Amino acid sequence: MVLKNNPLSGEDRKIVSTRLYASEFIYFKKTCEQEGKTINTKLREMIRDEIKNYPNKNIFTKKKEDQEKGEEELKQKYTLEIKGEMKNV
Repeated sequence: MVLKNNPLSGEDRKIVSTRLYASEFIYFKKTCEQEGKTINTKLREMIRDEIKNYPNKNIFTKKKEDQEKGEEELKQKYTLEIKGEMKNV
C-alpha cells in the first residue's frame, strides 16, 4: 500500500539487509503471504513499528541535534582562527 501523502516523500532512502537461515526465510515468506504483503512491505512495517515502540525514541533525534551542534561549534572555531583570534574553544 503506497501512501500518497507520505511525510517522507522526497527523503533519501537507505538499504537495510540481513542474512537469514533458509528455514527463517521460508517462515517469514509464509507469514508475508498469509498477510497478503510483499517482503519489503512487511519489513518496512516491522521496522516502523519497532521504531515507534522503542522506549527511548529521542535517541533518533538527539544524534542529529548533537551533530548540528558540533558542526556549528567547528564553524565558530575555524572562523575565529581565520580572523586571527586564536582562542581556546
